[in-house]
Amino acid sequence: MIKMKHQLGVMDLYPIAANKTQIENNPFFQAKLKEPVDVERLYEAVKRSLCEYPLFACTLRYEKGYYLETNEKEFQLIRAAEENRPLVFGDATNGFLWQMCYDQYTISFEWCHAISDGRGGFAFFSTVLCHYFGVDRLVEPALELGLESFYNKAEKGIPQKKQEPGFAANALPFIKRGYRTDCHILKAPMREVLAAAKKSDSSPAAVLPPLVSMALRKHMNPKIKNKNVSCNVVIDCRDPMGFQTMHNCIISKNITYIDRYDTMDFALVSTIYRAFLDLAVQQENIVKVATETVDMIRPIVSVKPRFLQKVLAKVVAGVMKHSESNFTFTYLGRMDLPDEVMSGLADFNFRSWTDFGECNVAAIDFGGTLILNICENYQDKDIIPDLIDICNTVGIQFETVDVLTFEQANLRLTI
Repeated sequence: MIKMKHQLGVMDLYPIAANKTQIENNPFFQAKLKEPVDVERLYEAVKRSLCEYPLFACTLRYEKGYYLETNEKEFQLIRAAEENRPLVFGDATNGFLWQMCYDQYTISFEWCHAISDGRGGFAFFSTVLCHYFGVDRLVEPALELGLESFYNKAEKGIPQKKQEPGFAANALPFIKRGYRTDCHILKAPMREVLAAAKKSDSSPAAVLPPLVSMALRKHMNPKIKNKNVSCNVVIDCRDPMGFQTMHNCIISKNITYIDRYDTMDFALVSTIYRAFLDLAVQQENIVKVATETVDMIRPIVSVKPRFLQKVLAKVVAGVMKHSESNFTFTYLGRMDLPDEVMSGLADFNFRSWTDFGECNVAAIDFGGTLILNICENYQDKDIIPDLIDICNTVGIQFETVDVLTFEQANLRLTI
């Protein structure tokens, strides 16, 4: 493997600044196979995939600024069930910014966002699965930076309705548990989720956030005046912009559930959410938000010396934790994998710790089944059961597959 250096954009540098703060976030994927994991096949699959995804073959370096450099050390596969897996990677994984664990039937993968976002991480992991099952994939290494590629101060964007702020943190008491959280794994037929919106071209991103918001509102102290619920919907810029990159390439759209939505037919509320999202993904607005994001984050990730950057990042993280949004919704879309791969998989999970607010809803379409991993730290444990009941009223029959304690694994790297 040729040793290479890779520049990092602001959305790559942001997770490095957020390291060891209240908003550090390292996503988690888990594939359950129908047959026991073949470790030798998995090793070869990862080895081939690292050649095709050079950013994942890197370690982090610092010389007047952070950058990625090809890691010449050997990667490791860790034999451990999810609940017993290491909670620290980086120094413990020979400098790689990810870890992959396997058990009898499961393969788990988690990584630092400095390498890539959820779509990029899924592209790498799904390629590992393809190689594992003997399927070749054509991968073109796209290494242009993400949001910087759209930067244009002249773009004013299409006007969007300003969203009202969400509720204050004290409206729903929560438990401080470090990087631990309760995780609820729910499943429902995708057709039911889309039918709830009464539009054939709808998306879970327009259906589930208002339903989650309804459940949260139901459990707020009745004396609270502001019961608005702000949802941070993660948007992948690649498809709307006709642009490919392995670097982080996401923005977010905050949509707030307000009092008047309670009196509307749910299909109309979903249509309103869809309209907000449709406007947010217009190229003009992506360029505008990308430019604003670069301008906002660059001063933070450019602070020198590094210890001052860490001090500033902790202050910013403390403010953002409960002011950026009340919960996050991220949808990776349909698992677009060859039949040979899908036929070998029994289940799939995607989850993310609660970096903003106290709830993170991660969703993926696995063969026509919508799988939700809801991570939350609310004191009131009736919120998710009530969410399921609310979903039932609009025709979505969620099944609770599991409720477990999940702890995020974190990057700890000495450089």
